[in-house]
Amino acid sequence: MIDEKLVFPGEINIKDIILVSFDRSTFVSLQDYLIELNITESLFSSVVSGTIMLSDSRNLIQELKIDGSEYLYIDVRTPTLEEKYGISKLYKIYGLDDKQYVNDGATLIYKLNFSSTEQFNDLANPIYRAFEGKPEEVVQQIFFEYLQADRGLSVGKDTPKDNKSPITIMSDSDNVIKFVSPGWNPLQCINWIASKTLPKNGKAANYLFWETTKGFYFGSMDSILNYQDNTSIGEYVYSQSFIDSLKADERHLAMYAIRSLRIDKSFDNIMNNMTGYLSSRLINVDLYNKNYENVDYDHAEKFSKYSHTESDNPVPLFNKDIVRNPLSYVQVNYSHPKLYNDLDNNFDTKVKDIFGNRRSNMVELQNFNMEIVIPGRTDVECGNLIDIILPKKDPGALSSENKTTFTPDPLYSGSYLIASLTHKINLKTHYVAMSLVKDSFSSKEKL
Repeated sequence: MIDEKLVFPGEINIKDIILVSFDRSTFVSLQDYLIELNITESLFSSVVSGTIMLSDSRNLIQELKIDGSEYLYIDVRTPTLEEKYGISKLYKIYGLDDKQYVNDGATLIYKLNFSSTEQFNDLANPIYRAFEGKPEEVVQQIFFEYLQADRGLSVGKDTPKDNKSPITIMSDSDNVIKFVSPGWNPLQCINWIASKTLPKNGKAANYLFWETTKGFYFGSMDSILNYQDNTSIGEYVYSQSFIDSLKADERHLAMYAIRSLRIDKSFDNIMNNMTGYLSSRLINVDLYNKNYENVDYDHAEKFSKYSHTESDNPVPLFNKDIVRNPLSYVQVNYSHPKLYNDLDNNFDTKVKDIFGNRRSNMVELQNFNMEIVIPGRTDVECGNLIDIILPKKDPGALSSENKTTFTPDPLYSGSYLIASLTHKINLKTHYVAMSLVKDSFSSKEKL
């Protein structure tokens, strides 16, 4: 937990940032060369990636012959947090760009690009084989057999820790999967499975597979919002008067002040119709029985059945009486119900339950986007919730003593889901740039 022991908001403890040679025989600390370290994770990305900008007067490129085969070990942490909430992992360098000479050529500035080591396991392992089982079971099988990498590092006489990236299964499925991978990479297989998974409770079929700095996850938005009481990481305020009003013994509250904010998108009802968000039709062609079925999906009717960022009587971002037509977005699916004699619950027979459900719930995650920057903390992950307070009329009404009586903006204040984030770290400070999504407003009784 972030507390008053921080010297200033965004304080960071950089224990190690080490460039490691391909054979792990050479280690070079990069702290003296660091300009900025960026680490990015997203619900819509299967792996973590990042960049590190260096100011190099030692010519490490020549000395270490940097060619994209190296590793980057990162160990950083917000000082008041437990060690388990730090970022401590080994990543793989894959590229170098933005190279420029300064100070009459005495110093070389460049950027190294890195990604999770699992991404390189993915590239090296096309799969030609059959899989069968519950979707979450097949995902784990593929992950452990083809993807998982040991992120441990031995420096000198230190004993390397078993630091394999874990995977967390956040919900059970209601169908089974049986398919033959035609040379797909592991991540292609897993993301394909995610698109063919129906949750056991019959709710939103918006399954995703993603990585954070803490590990890999497989689950639906319902499971994310309800996972182990996924409480908010805090109540963050966008008000300069709040920062200015803080007393000397309250400066730690500045950790919860939003540094910048931009609402990228609120709604677009034309696109909502064109993308199948409001309603859609699946023409399900049964190749075995030689017939077809039109399956219409209306998101306005189904909205209340799903979990949302606002948990108390959420109101959709659209008017429930808005004109909509399932024929505005149509897709054809060819099913093979007798493809496997010993399998009655394959995804093939569940597509009609998955298609419209998944389509609307996935588009809903892109309907309302907010970009914010907050003081850094290494415990946050995409998939966390965050509470945002925006001023309604009088920002001066908010003070550290009067926080609970502050009147928030009735529509845009509330609970958001962190869809993606980038840790921005230099030798002095740490900020987190976040992309937030909102799929509902507070109930009308609240407004």
